[in-house]
Amino acid sequence: MKNQKVLYDVMNHPEWIQPHSDKWYSQLGGRYKYPWKSQFEETTAAMVLSQKIDSLVDKNSRILDVGCGHGEFTYQWNSKVKEVVGIDVVEEFIQTANINKPSNSVGFVTVNHDDNVPFPNNYFDLVYTKKGPWISQYSEANRITRPGGVVIGLYHGGTDGGLRKLFPGLYNPMPVDPYDLEQLTNKFEFHKSELTDFHIEVIEEVEYLSTPEDVLIKKCYGQSQKLKEVAWRECLRDVEEIFYKNTTPKGLKVINYHHLVIARAI
Repeated sequence: MKNQKVLYDVMNHPEWIQPHSDKWYSQLGGRYKYPWKSQFEETTAAMVLSQKIDSLVDKNSRILDVGCGHGEFTYQWNSKVKEVVGIDVVEEFIQTANINKPSNSVGFVTVNHDDNVPFPNNYFDLVYTKKGPWISQYSEANRITRPGGVVIGLYHGGTDGGLRKLFPGLYNPMPVDPYDLEQLTNKFEFHKSELTDFHIEVIEEVEYLSTPEDVLIKKCYGQSQKLKEVAWRECLRDVEEIFYKNTTPKGLKVINYHHLVIARAI
């Protein structure tokens, strides 16, 4: 857009914390729940992941959820498999998950994802992570998954759908084309893996942000109160003007890109 104003870049503020870093998760505490208001078109990325897992397990399966958060996604396998275990680095998440777990066939353990996980060889039939941090741990996934078992990762690949052109500065251009499979193959380090039969599927998840404030809440999720106050002071008036010029009856349309990575243990 010609002569469009560049908004304040909150990522340059000294209080900015890199999302999904240990410090970011620690600041979230036990509250890993998206606070902005929006509505999604079906099918969401999480639904695609659920459908894929459901097609690959049965009553005799053991599955592992890596980066399980507070366990809500993990609970759905309670009556569908023999055993499901969730692991996460954040102790508060694990405490909440264990308090609310529906039965003893579901369990949760605090594990640092940079360490070897405390399970025997060939124990699980399927290992998955839903937007978790386990990209580099394919060797460990191969060890704990039975030969022929499946390893699945659902990873966030950025949000756009016009968002970054509408709010330059606040949202910068995407660093990687979400459909560039060659770059994605290098990013996920398939060449270093002990797994086989890798496949990448790109999922476009359509979301409608409800209010101008939700544009900022989405950007500042997991950040400090001080940084949020700066973002609101520096950006809200411009965000409101842009939002109301471009919103639809459902809200401001954006696209969340996800990559569903599937491989097999050997």
